[in-house]
Amino acid sequence: MWCRRIEFLLLLLFVDNPKMNKRILITVLYWIIAVLLISAVLVSLKYKFADAFLISIMLVPGCIVMKFVLPKVSFCNFRKGLADIFFISAAVMVTELLLLFCSHIAVLGLSEINNGHANVPSMLINPAFIAIAMAFVTGGDYLFSRYLKNAVSDAPTPVVFTSDYKKVSLNASEILYVESRDTEVWVYATEGRHFRNKTGITQWENLLGEDFIRVHRSYVVRKESIQETLSDSLILADGTSVPVSRKYREIVASLSDN
Repeated sequence: MWCRRIEFLLLLLFVDNPKMNKRILITVLYWIIAVLLISAVLVSLKYKFADAFLISIMLVPGCIVMKFVLPKVSFCNFRKGLADIFFISAAVMVTELLLLFCSHIAVLGLSEINNGHANVPSMLINPAFIAIAMAFVTGGDYLFSRYLKNAVSDAPTPVVFTSDYKKVSLNASEILYVESRDTEVWVYATEGRHFRNKTGITQWENLLGEDFIRVHRSYVVRKESIQETLSDSLILADGTSVPVSRKYREIVASLSDN
């Protein structure tokens, strides 16, 4: 019943874009099912279903952070990237432990606490369980997103970003390569266009997907734009020479063999 109500509400909100409707509905239903599965695990710990569902929802903020914040971490400085991953993950874990503990206390009520029944199940404050639960939710969401990108959308989804305080929308096929320059990233497109952006190159690599290849710590290149492969560089369709670092030479070589 609740799934039908949610579906009806989303259709009202996004009626002008039926393809978007389907993607949003499937994504929302996936998250609901994931929360229900975690709730089922908590029910086995003698929680009532409503209480288990409430506690399971407390995992959602951490999952959202893992989904949207971690891909933005830049590895231009590898050590700094690893440190950022560590501190973000630690902050998420501590926050989730506090949320789960507080929600456990909330569902018990003051009477149970006064009677000395406020012991938290070990699984609920086990970092391994929390990490596995969040990995389950975010990993499944990633797989669903890839499936929906290919199965639901007939037209390519434009890449939208901000350049010099202006919104830019490009098809991935218009982008030749992306170059990282210190704190900025430059996006080079067809017809001599280029755009300055603050998004890290690692996030660009994840955003652009399988049609692009990382060839250097500072370069991500569209595969179809490669015209010639040399020992330590690539020649692109617009005549640009892009360096290839040792780390990525085997990947580039296997691409040229195919």
